[in-house]
Amino acid sequence: MPESAVVLSTTELDHEEWLKARTHGIGGSDAGVILGVNKWKTPFELWLEKTGQVDPVSSDNEAAYFGNLLEDVVAKEFEKRSGKKVRRRNAILHHPEHDFIRANVDRLVVGEKAVLECKTASAYLLKEWENDEVPGSYLVQMQHYLGVLGQEYKKGYFAVLIGGQKFIWKEIERDDELINMIFQAEIDFWEKHVLANVPPALDGSSAAEQFLKERYAKTEP
Repeated sequence: MPESAVVLSTTELDHEEWLKARTHGIGGSDAGVILGVNKWKTPFELWLEKTGQVDPVSSDNEAAYFGNLLEDVVAKEFEKRSGKKVRRRNAILHHPEHDFIRANVDRLVVGEKAVLECKTASAYLLKEWENDEVPGSYLVQMQHYLGVLGQEYKKGYFAVLIGGQKFIWKEIERDDELINMIFQAEIDFWEKHVLANVPPALDGSSAAEQFLKERYAKTEP
């Protein structure tokens, strides 16, 4: 498979320009919406954004502001605790066959074919990260990125600062079955809804949600 190509350098983009650039394709944060595992946005709302009927939702609230501000702190703490080095990749990359499937990763891990995603979360969301748990929308986001970057990318890492005082980092293996499911859902959404200008159903994809629950459920005594 050919390597992913640079669509657009993000170095010179301000926040509003970056938001507009995202409307021309499907990114990692959109993947969970399309599969129905995002708690905060529906496929219908995403369709409105991608078809230009509403402006992309800005991330000017305080949680998003501090999340962006603390991204570098979280990345540095990951380096300290894991012993790994990371670097920025200031570009929007795209799938080699479907240029509307795109990725804007937080960091790449030096010396590994791996992605690092930096997150901040409220203390109320601690249970979503306990043990081996990863929120479904983030799990889908990571697999989307690994799929865009190509077969040589075998794993991803999450580094999470919870409640401003608890730090967790986790390793996620590539899952080609899930990646194929994600991409098929994204292709259907783009071709049947965005390009065709036909709104999706107002409910999420329960089949996708059930797949994630069954595949990543942990056995309990």
